[in-house]
Amino acid sequence: MSDWKIIGKPALILLHMQHAICDPEGRIAHVGHARAAHESGIIPRQQALLRAFREKKLPVIYVNSVTDAEKAKTAPVLGKFWPTVTGGVNLPGTKDVAVIKELPPQPGEPVIGNFPFSMFAGNHLEQMLKDLKVQTLVLAGVATDMVVSASCWQASDLYYNLVVPSDASSGANQATCDAAMKMISLIAMVAPTEEVLKKIAEV
Repeated sequence: MSDWKIIGKPALILLHMQHAICDPEGRIAHVGHARAAHESGIIPRQQALLRAFREKKLPVIYVNSVTDAEKAKTAPVLGKFWPTVTGGVNLPGTKDVAVIKELPPQPGEPVIGNFPFSMFAGNHLEQMLKDLKVQTLVLAGVATDMVVSASCWQASDLYYNLVVPSDASSGANQATCDAAMKMISLIAMVAPTEEVLKKIAEV
């Protein structure tokens, strides 16, 4: 185990672990994120992280992709991602944006929306973290090469300490996810979930 520790008060943030993206019957399961989430074993590891944070009474926040219908009307057209945005997926109030059944939020745990990439985009997450006096963010979710990566870079711009369990995030393209995790390691502590759990136990 490497010699590091959680700095100050941590919060666990689960990213885009929602029906449309991570359920095999979700509307965009064909993209491959749902298959990756279930085959990679990230869900049991996220469950373990949830238990650890809840036992310590530390903040747990879910951030799900919720399409801003007005912004989607003027979405860029270059890039493979954008047709999904304009296809009417992840609209507010639909099953698409519900947390998957394996990771149910407990009462008092906020579920907020973001759009399109960074977990801070289009919501009040930054103020929420300030109000909670959080100093370290533990991030896990789908996809490593999209919301997880984008969120890490913006969180770093905001001077948060970052911990990213190396085996608790996944995505449809393993090569780009591996590359993203290597880049994330420049600005975050990247370590196996088992090691992160031991560090949380010391908080």
